[in-house]
Amino acid sequence: MTNLLLVFLLITSVVFSATGPAPYETDQSVNKTQFGSSTTSNKSKILGNFEARPSYRMLVGEFHSEDSATLGYQFDQKNSVVYKQDFNTNIYEPKSAAVSGLNASLADGYLKEKFNDLYNDGKLSLSYEGRQYLPTSTVRRDAGMVTALRNYVKLKYQATSNFALSFEEVPVIHIYSSAGTITGKGPLANPVFENRASMGLEYVFSDKIKFMCPFLVSDLRTRGYSSLAENNEKWLHRIWINPEVYYTVNSNVVVGLGFYSENLIQNNNFTDMIVDRGIEQGTVQFIVSTSL
Repeated sequence: MTNLLLVFLLITSVVFSATGPAPYETDQSVNKTQFGSSTTSNKSKILGNFEARPSYRMLVGEFHSEDSATLGYQFDQKNSVVYKQDFNTNIYEPKSAAVSGLNASLADGYLKEKFNDLYNDGKLSLSYEGRQYLPTSTVRRDAGMVTALRNYVKLKYQATSNFALSFEEVPVIHIYSSAGTITGKGPLANPVFENRASMGLEYVFSDKIKFMCPFLVSDLRTRGYSSLAENNEKWLHRIWINPEVYYTVNSNVVVGLGFYSENLIQNNNFTDMIVDRGIEQGTVQFIVSTSL
């Protein structure tokens, strides 16, 4: 692939051995692991988490940070509700002669309800997660976003005590007050529906080290806005990968390394793969997650 990707994989192996976007764009990351202060107690409790992800976009040499804060309530081991607010900071933009401050901005914010183990026979389990997004992102709010409703149906097969396969089906309804918006690049149609699916593997090396590698596909339909809009009444397709490795320092702190690629197809055609280019344009992240 690329030298930087090889460096990332090398760093990952060392860890193992150590026992603003267009209005219709959605986050490329997989459903992130949220770490709590205790994963063994069945008692209800308040959940709180802050996560920082200093990030480096390899091809353009840009440094930024993708961060989040979460607050919620766990009713028991299977059911919880939280609010999560994502926000970004710009650390270094090579196209700009100077960056004034960190230019922090709100990204997505959403309410999330989790219902784990709706079915569990010891190896195969079924879970559900609902999300209701708020227009906290300035770009999407200016485009007329009202909300986005995501529904995660999750199937997990625990092949061994260490290895599992996971599958997710995620239909998304996008609700906007207008069919499109005018951007600096011209008219842009707003989304109306998206279907996202992922297949991934999880491997637990020890009680402290966990590796996840999902493969994700998104099919997004835009509304009819203007014949001049580039993405007017179209299906937009994306494929990307998002491997991550986590190391649990203690019950309240987790660190890790992550990577997500850009789109691995071009010309909106599933048969026109550009895996090398998609990885070269990807983003490497260092992860620090702290919880109550």
